[in-house]
Amino acid sequence: MAGTIIADTIEHSDSTSLATNQIAAKNAAQTFSSAQTFTAQSVHNAGLSVDGPYEQASEAVAALDIDLSAGNYFTKTISANSTFTFSNPPASGTVGSFTLELTHTSGTVTWPASVKFNGDTAPTLTTGKTHLFFFVTDDGGTRYRGAALVDYVN
Repeated sequence: MAGTIIADTIEHSDSTSLATNQIAAKNAAQTFSSAQTFTAQSVHNAGLSVDGPYEQASEAVAALDIDLSAGNYFTKTISANSTFTFSNPPASGTVGSFTLELTHTSGTVTWPASVKFNGDTAPTLTTGKTHLFFFVTDDGGTRYRGAALVDYVN
């Protein structure tokens, strides 16, 4: 996408105007191209901000700790009883969210006490399936709201 921006008058936020003869390059057309890229580190909305690393590659979880400073999409295969922990959430007032893709061959999953699922009950998981978990916190990790899509065929 390419285009041209042409301005005859620029209005300041206090409603004062600058005539074109006050603009150094009066009546000059400004161009932009789709080759320009913008990377946002923070998006602010309604007093909260979304902040953190956003990566296209998934992060394989080596142990059972989900380190939120490492990314926002994690994968893990479990074959025994497993208790997850979450570390390095963003500060209170900043929204942090992540997805966990869990391949579950056997065992039970225990979540941190800070995780609250719908009805305050963790979903029932079927062994031999893959499950997607979504978590969000806005209070520094004191509480995570969790949701799940379960029982995908491997």
